[in-house]
Amino acid sequence: MEVWPKNFHLGDWIGVVAVFAAMGFGPAFLRIAYACHMVFGVGAIFAFLCFIFVVPMLTLIAGRYKFWAWQLAIISLAVTVIQDNFRLNAVNAWEAPRVAFTFWAVGTLFSAPLPAYFFLRPMAPRQRLVFAIVIVSVCIVMWLGVERITG
Repeated sequence: MEVWPKNFHLGDWIGVVAVFAAMGFGPAFLRIAYACHMVFGVGAIFAFLCFIFVVPMLTLIAGRYKFWAWQLAIISLAVTVIQDNFRLNAVNAWEAPRVAFTFWAVGTLFSAPLPAYFFLRPMAPRQRLVFAIVIVSVCIVMWLGVERITG
């Protein structure tokens, strides 16, 4: 009687754990920010540092699930911030999509170098150049969207 499947790999399980950790990233961020009394500018700096360091680390250990862990961490933070803002009556229903898009876009842009590297690494040089141009174009469009929303 066999307990483990024959194709069991520790890296796959670590990737699954990283995906679940990415889903818990937003609530953990909020709890730490409240525990440290981080508001306004300090909270924004903390979010920026999490986007630069924590999200790429989750992406790095996620194995085959790199994209999922990356985007779930960003979406988890955006949803947590929106829920907290609703709890505090800080935003209304009309502002919520703008706040969610801004958090998602900024988080994606600041944490994108490592996932982009993993995406481009296995490609041939010519393909890498074409996809790099596409990625940079998408990043510019996202940044312009954030600029348009935030004024």
